[in-house]
Amino acid sequence: MSTLAEPKSSVIVNGRKRITSNFTDGSEMIEEYDVITDELLLRKRRQKSEIGSVSDWIVEVGVEARSRNLEKELLVETSGSPELIRQDTKEAHVFRIRNLPYAKEVYSVTVEKKSPEDIGEIVVRTSNKKYFKRIDIPDMVRVNVPLDQSQLSFDVKHNTLIIQYKKHLAVLAAENQAKKERSSLPSKRLENERDQCPQQ
Repeated sequence: MSTLAEPKSSVIVNGRKRITSNFTDGSEMIEEYDVITDELLLRKRRQKSEIGSVSDWIVEVGVEARSRNLEKELLVETSGSPELIRQDTKEAHVFRIRNLPYAKEVYSVTVEKKSPEDIGEIVVRTSNKKYFKRIDIPDMVRVNVPLDQSQLSFDVKHNTLIIQYKKHLAVLAAENQAKKERSSLPSKRLENERDQCPQQ
């Protein structure tokens, strides 16, 4: 798990404030916020191994902009495979799983733990055995607070399973502190992506 962050850098590009955090364990995090609403649009992380290699980016919140590959995009659009996207609100962690054409009563959405000391994860099952998914909430891991079934709810709309987990007070406090840091962090305004060194 990431240790304390080194000094952060911030730029504003394409209507987003992009904050890069480099941690003392070699991991890195990039967050993008709407410059007007301060809504978190994207959060992604990557780790550095003991031998110095860097992992692929793992998107925690939002959707990473895809590179233009028309052949690949056509395949993605026609696949119809379930797609998990996290888009939080101020009050809750929200997970949307698209392309699931089942009625609400088919789903079971529960908090499960591998051991009493485990933080736990959200587990999605269907009674027809057509879908199974484990979902963790890194924010809860970072504040070391176990998941609670009573804070979990779900609904189904337009072939999308919508899961909400109410944010814990410790998470809200961490977000409030991060907001204060963002507001005091100087940001360089860039005209476009090319003005910034590309992220590998």
